[in-house]
Amino acid sequence: MIALENTNRWRCFNHLAHHLGKLFMLVLMAVIAPVKLCYAHASGQSFVMLLPTDIYILGGVIVVGLTIVLLALMPVTGTSGLHHSLKLWRQFRMKRLARYVHMAAFLYFFWLLSAGWYGTTDPLRNPLTLGFWAVFWMGLVMVEGLFFSVWRWINPWIFAYHFLRWLTGWHGVRGWPSWLAHWPGVLLLFGFAVFTLADPAPTDPARLASFMFAYWLFTLIGMLIFGFRTWSRHVEFFSMIMASFGSLRMVSVHAGVVRFGLPGWRLMAHRHIGVLRPHISAAIFLLMLLGVGSFDGFNETFVWLKWIDINPLDFPGRSAIITPTIAGIVLANIALIVIFGALIWLGMVAASDQPQHRCSMAELIAIYAPSLLPIALAYHVAHYLPSLLVEAQYVALAIDGMFGKDVHVLGLQGFHVTDGFFKHLDWVRMIWLIQAGVVVAGHIASVLVAHHLATGRYGNRFETVISQMPIALFMIAYTWLGLWLLAAPKGG
Repeated sequence: MIALENTNRWRCFNHLAHHLGKLFMLVLMAVIAPVKLCYAHASGQSFVMLLPTDIYILGGVIVVGLTIVLLALMPVTGTSGLHHSLKLWRQFRMKRLARYVHMAAFLYFFWLLSAGWYGTTDPLRNPLTLGFWAVFWMGLVMVEGLFFSVWRWINPWIFAYHFLRWLTGWHGVRGWPSWLAHWPGVLLLFGFAVFTLADPAPTDPARLASFMFAYWLFTLIGMLIFGFRTWSRHVEFFSMIMASFGSLRMVSVHAGVVRFGLPGWRLMAHRHIGVLRPHISAAIFLLMLLGVGSFDGFNETFVWLKWIDINPLDFPGRSAIITPTIAGIVLANIALIVIFGALIWLGMVAASDQPQHRCSMAELIAIYAPSLLPIALAYHVAHYLPSLLVEAQYVALAIDGMFGKDVHVLGLQGFHVTDGFFKHLDWVRMIWLIQAGVVVAGHIASVLVAHHLATGRYGNRFETVISQMPIALFMIAYTWLGLWLLAAPKGG
């Protein structure tokens, strides 16, 4: 009987995936066919190319809209199979290896700091700026969110924390104040957004090294006082980011077993068994991941620069726009939280008047905030992909020459970094289509997660569909916004 039930679930899942796949391919073929040039598209801050982005944007919006319609027409159990995963193998016990890797990560972190303080001031050649911005922030966040966990191996605090506890014999841990919840992590994420987007020189090696060391020391002290796990869950925002995006990855360890599933299976599995309902502060953190990522793309556009009275063709430098940038970060996140909260509350009111289905807006935000994680990750991947294509070459050169000019670890002698692919229409089209595909896929995943959450909350198709109508409009509008941000000319 159990086997038959599981078989039916997988059949339902395969049926849904089959229709979504055909739908996506039909619309994609329809939008790729036109080749007429329509208006300016910025592949990077220094290159303005021409692509028919209006038809691509329309196609992406249609795909998301038809996905919503398809879900509305399906049985209430239409997404029940999405949280299933396949068992790959039992997790190997690698405690001794983990200790050595954590020690190496700790030593490498301080080597990077020394390179920041005493190495070259060229951010494109300094190991610290390349290691932090290109490898960690651009690349490893993508890997953590899409494929498998890296952070638990390279976390630079693990070795220092356990070593100091062993050295001093300190084992006293204070309880975490419940009223603080995850708000310190929210504030630190905001501070990191300000440093990334508003600081005059976030890629200056010495400046970056000083900020990183101060934050590392602050975090280590907090972990020793409150405990490693508690601090990582409530304050240390890099760990919070990795844990949030990590709920979407395809390969994950559950109950000692390495399992594989569709992106987001782990998130929906947790929601399915009712163990993941974040505090409102954690939900705000999740929404800020999307809000900051969205503003990161918007603040480079000609539209934003015009709003703050800056000529994009005569950009005065980041130091001239610190205040409007900080204000923009704040307003973008407030707008996202208010709009999202109002729409899901409207859906609740329209769907049912039963007391068991009513709750406050804060509770609703806490329930549905995880559904926006796929969009936030998709924005991160799409936004940083062009930069990563260039900076990965600098990283490769840095690794190639790490033992001196005469030793080439990767055999890259005579290799020169190029951004020439941004000047060829075929390459630009392919890069932009990959970015657009990632954004559309992220929105489809968010639609599926939101529908899955609503199904678990209401239990019947009518109330589920009605509750999802406002958020469906939000998803469609945000799809348009995301694709427009990719296509909009940029300056600064």
